[in-house]
Amino acid sequence: MLSDDKRNRFLQLLKESTKDEWVWMSGYLSALTQASIGGSVDVSLSPPVSISSNDPSHGNLKAAPIQCSVVYGTETGNSKKLGTELIKKLKELGVQAKLKSTDTYKAKDLKEEEYLFVIVSTHGDGEPPQAAKPFIQILSETKDSLSKVKFAVLGLGDTSYPLFCQTGIDVDSMLQKLGAERIHELGKCDVDFEIVSKPWMAELISKLNTISKTATTQVSKGQQPTATKPSSGGKVVYEGTVVTNLVLNDIGSSKSTRHIEIKSSQPIDYLPGDSAGFLAYNREEEVNRILGLLQTDRETRVTYKGETWMLFDLLRKKVSIRFLPDRVIQKYVTLSKKEIPSGKLDLDVLLTLYPPETKLEVQSFVDILEPIVPRYYSIASSPSAHGEEEVHLTVAEVEIETFTGLKTGFCSGFLATLQEGDTVPFFIQRNNSFRLPSPDTDIIMIGPGTGIAPFRSFLFEREQSGGNGKNWLFFGERNFVSDFYYQTELLELMDTGVLHKLNTAFSRDTKQKVYVQDRMGENALELLKWIENGAIIYLCGSKDPMSKDVDRKLIEILTERTFDTGKDASDYLKELEESGRYIKDVY
Repeated sequence: MLSDDKRNRFLQLLKESTKDEWVWMSGYLSALTQASIGGSVDVSLSPPVSISSNDPSHGNLKAAPIQCSVVYGTETGNSKKLGTELIKKLKELGVQAKLKSTDTYKAKDLKEEEYLFVIVSTHGDGEPPQAAKPFIQILSETKDSLSKVKFAVLGLGDTSYPLFCQTGIDVDSMLQKLGAERIHELGKCDVDFEIVSKPWMAELISKLNTISKTATTQVSKGQQPTATKPSSGGKVVYEGTVVTNLVLNDIGSSKSTRHIEIKSSQPIDYLPGDSAGFLAYNREEEVNRILGLLQTDRETRVTYKGETWMLFDLLRKKVSIRFLPDRVIQKYVTLSKKEIPSGKLDLDVLLTLYPPETKLEVQSFVDILEPIVPRYYSIASSPSAHGEEEVHLTVAEVEIETFTGLKTGFCSGFLATLQEGDTVPFFIQRNNSFRLPSPDTDIIMIGPGTGIAPFRSFLFEREQSGGNGKNWLFFGERNFVSDFYYQTELLELMDTGVLHKLNTAFSRDTKQKVYVQDRMGENALELLKWIENGAIIYLCGSKDPMSKDVDRKLIEILTERTFDTGKDASDYLKELEESGRYIKDVY
């Protein structure tokens, strides 16, 4: 039973909610309840949700099958996965449905849509995935009314970021402003997206079921969608112990990259291609400098997100003080009465360069700050080869020269200082689009710098799984002597036949700098042969400029192909990407 207070709040929420929101709550609670007892979510199409007979679209829909487009915008592949799932359910319903990607969507098609369902993720600082930007631009530039379009949006995000599902919110708002009719409430999925996506889809299908001429109110057993067991809701946080933390670089290197091994007392549920997420703490010296600039005591009590904190602990463990986004800086402008140009600054630099006109009220200052968000690192280990209780990381230590002195990278600096025996919490970030294919499929891995991490995982996993698939690695760094990460392991994998080809590029060893894309060009004919035979290409590492340089080189190489010549090289590369044969994990 609910307490009086909870019951009153519950009843008040119901009073303030629409019938569609009641349906959403019902589905959501059903999913949670079934998950808690180990059951499954029923996504059958009956009984249908009633739609008012005065719906102006109701009569028209009886005349012909519903025409639906499902448009997905994705970075990691989850939106595409859900889009494919929704298409399957729509076709089972008897409607005509097409799956489209946001990066290939045509502006001319927008006003021709009848039913438009958008599934889109949010990344980084509330940004759309790269592939979704063309679609966002189409919406922003459209002048025509979309009054004949009916739509629904499902957003994917991560509640640990301040702008949760922002791209989904933006798309939903833009479509409404263009006159389109929202037929289902915006869905907002956290990392465990099935908790929300399953009931959201079931409710959408149920609504369409009532207005589709070809739909039936019951689904036969042969057509019944397979029930899916929902995830537990929320991330599983593992308590790990550092067992190894060593520098991979040799003496004389101009950089520091670490190999870190973390062991848990329980099995860690991950696959090669996944990442580990960490919430780092701010450095004490930076926090103390901020306290001095605020002219306040470390034990000052403040409230943040409904919790009471000592100011020192809040600044150290909870709020972000590095690389503040412009929205935070503009809030500080209001408090400080200072004119500050747009840009990103660390908090101590902000207070040093632009001190407030009068002493700040500490609570008001705290209120403008945002929580620390997780940092993610590709896992460099294989559960089959290294055990299910371990994850390995390849972490480049970053050093940044700032107005207040040299600073280490926020999370890389935190991980670098961990000693053997230290405990550190972490969680797993799934990357289902960055997965190994069948053991008999050839793979080409391009991973300069710390981009080698997931490919170490891939190679050790393939060593355990066997199969006839060949493995080719391109690796690059600055110097052969000091920066050849995992050299001994890679040579052993060559000796045992797991790694069939290894090409390296060390840019600082020669007068003319040589990079991985240069090695790819030198091996163009063999690369084309592997691609023609069905090899999958993987790319991991820095987005700018490395990934763009590799793209350009691949297009150059594909220009010389003698197979599938019906498209130009850039379109063929895009086709490889769309079909899952060119897969990127860039940052």
